[in-house]
Amino acid sequence: MPPTPLFVHPTANRPLWDSGRATRDDLIYALYEAVGDDERWNNALRVFASHFDANISMLVVAGKGQRDKSFYAAFNMSEASARAYSDYWWEHDVMLQAVVQKGYFQRGMVARSTDFLDPDELRASAYYQEFMQHMPAEHYLGCVLSDGSNASLAPPMYLSLFRPPGSVDFTECDVTALAALYPHVHRAFELHWQHRTAAEQLRVFHQSLDGLDFGVVFMGPTLQLHHANTAAKKMMARPDWAPLLGGLQGRIMAKGKLEELLQSCALGHGGSISLGEDNKRVFVMALPLAAPAQTPAGETRTSVMLMLIDPQQRPDAALDFVVRAFGLSKAEARLLPLLFENQTPADIALALDVKISTVRSQLSAVFAKTGTTRQQELIRLLGTLPPIQRIDKPGLLRKL
Repeated sequence: MPPTPLFVHPTANRPLWDSGRATRDDLIYALYEAVGDDERWNNALRVFASHFDANISMLVVAGKGQRDKSFYAAFNMSEASARAYSDYWWEHDVMLQAVVQKGYFQRGMVARSTDFLDPDELRASAYYQEFMQHMPAEHYLGCVLSDGSNASLAPPMYLSLFRPPGSVDFTECDVTALAALYPHVHRAFELHWQHRTAAEQLRVFHQSLDGLDFGVVFMGPTLQLHHANTAAKKMMARPDWAPLLGGLQGRIMAKGKLEELLQSCALGHGGSISLGEDNKRVFVMALPLAAPAQTPAGETRTSVMLMLIDPQQRPDAALDFVVRAFGLSKAEARLLPLLFENQTPADIALALDVKISTVRSQLSAVFAKTGTTRQQELIRLLGTLPPIQRIDKPGLLRKL
């Protein structure tokens, strides 16, 4: 047996709009206010219901399990009704079937149910008798915001407005009014979907950063904190490093050498420093994320990426960043952690158990590939490595 929805009208005995029917301006404002905030679409649908004198409104993905899709909004639609439709009734929705069969399910379609389905056929269906009446709903007005034909946009998505049995059907004037509003509805929804897509990509990016074994911090041109990965938060919380690195209270409260490094990087000049005592040191690399540009305050600055590296752990991911950028060999790459610690060629030879001549030869190769001539110059250069480069072949960089 199909599930029977339970429904309670929270607004059955009071006006939908406190100051009368919502105006067109009210609706347009609610639409654009919802851009970037999934929850505000429920309020936008409340305004839709008021403007079109509907008792129920919803914005859903077409198909099975739509209640649990990435986007769903509704006004005055009970959870039980939404679940019943999502789990069963969508396959028996005679209105949706008629729209699809007649080729009307296209982005931009605006219509009433009487435009594509005979009212007697609707009322005779199990969908109406066992489901719609319990919502309660009978008369339909809606539009298609996405038909799924463009992979860069949302999945098939439609806006639906309902009036209960016994009420006056939507008129041709209502269809005309919704058609006139459609450009705003579509634009607001498109902007919202673009925002959701970008936010999801950012979440995935942040999650990938959390998998790194070295700290990564992103800051704006005025050094306000945008994001710190898990490793950075842990490093900044360490009692021995916290005084050196500052806190994460909206910005890094840097002092001394770190402050100088960050300010220099915000002006477009990256660099590297080592902070702390020998056995508790942290290596800090600052990279400008783009060419400096003028801020609203009139300063010429850029955003900054800060890399925090524990020399004791020698994280492979941080070194791999440098190795891939300059096309270094494995033998050359193993010099980098020791170079970061300011060890001399003799110290490096001893640590790696190789001849000092071998170290000097490999150092010469590293200097040649990076365009530097000495150790400190190399470390400074590592801090100015442009992030917008692509490696075509080992050792060959192409700017984008």
